[in-house]
Amino acid sequence: MASLEIALEIGTSYTSVYLSGQGIVLREPSVVAFLGDPRQKRVRAVGNQAMEMLGKTPEKTAVVTPVVDGVIVDPDVCAVMLKEYIRKILPDNYLFFPKIKALVGIPMGLSLEERRMYEDVCAAAKIGDVTMIENIMLSGLGIDFPVSSPNGSLVVNVGGGVTEIAAVSLGGVIAGCGVTIGGNMMDKALIDYITGKFNLKIALNVVRKLKHNIGSLAAADNSQMDVEGIDIRTKIPSSVTVYATDIREALLPYYKRISDAVENIINECPPAIAADIYKRGVYVVGGASKIYGLDKLMSERLKLNVYCPQEPDPSHAAILGAGKLISDPQLLNEILIS
Repeated sequence: MASLEIALEIGTSYTSVYLSGQGIVLREPSVVAFLGDPRQKRVRAVGNQAMEMLGKTPEKTAVVTPVVDGVIVDPDVCAVMLKEYIRKILPDNYLFFPKIKALVGIPMGLSLEERRMYEDVCAAAKIGDVTMIENIMLSGLGIDFPVSSPNGSLVVNVGGGVTEIAAVSLGGVIAGCGVTIGGNMMDKALIDYITGKFNLKIALNVVRKLKHNIGSLAAADNSQMDVEGIDIRTKIPSSVTVYATDIREALLPYYKRISDAVENIINECPPAIAADIYKRGVYVVGGASKIYGLDKLMSERLKLNVYCPQEPDPSHAAILGAGKLISDPQLLNEILIS
């Protein structure tokens, strides 16, 4: 029977698949749309198509997100989603479902029972051979960070549902935590802010365009963008001009909380590791790390250098790191025994 080796990231916002020898072959929203009761598993759409249905579905369609705050909360739906995604990446010459070996990124600090759930989800999606590595370690590898070095390093991944923070050395986590702050929470905060300030209800895709086009944490940024929505008083379409300073005011508290969590992790580290971190700085990845001025904000609060690398795409850091491991068995083994 033909076999397939993949790396897999099951995120709150997106699920990504890396195929050995080809790179990232799929990155789609972690969303499934069912016709009728989701328990009957009559799939109507998955990923991008299902995401387009959010807020627009008829009564008989249910849209389900199986991952919340970085953790699988609906194993059955997650398994259905994974199976559909694997079907999407199969070459045309695969007549039967192949034997699949997968390296799967997981959140930090899972219990044995929670790890077993990831294995069960993969097994239900017909993934028979599973190796699990913590996402934060994969994120470091994805930006060529020397996570297996004896020197202490600190990596932060600001994802869709959770921010993971870890001090790493010799391929293992010295101190770390997950904070339930991520891009999705910030999107909702920005929607609420604009509703409160301008009496305008805007769609999620509009918020994401705002963040992409004029998102900034710089106090003096005068960028602006016109947005359309529904006036909550008159219930008719309207438009307003949103400034970068509005985005800063809405999102600044969340990035400050992330900075505080980073400081707490550094304080938990042994003195030698903390000294290494102050010497080498902090590296921040993840989709919500793209906002302009984050490096300066965190540097000022932490009193150390903070780097937000933009190449490769910081949203892809974890899956790229997982891809590196499936092509480097020696490094994988070093991390597994750390």
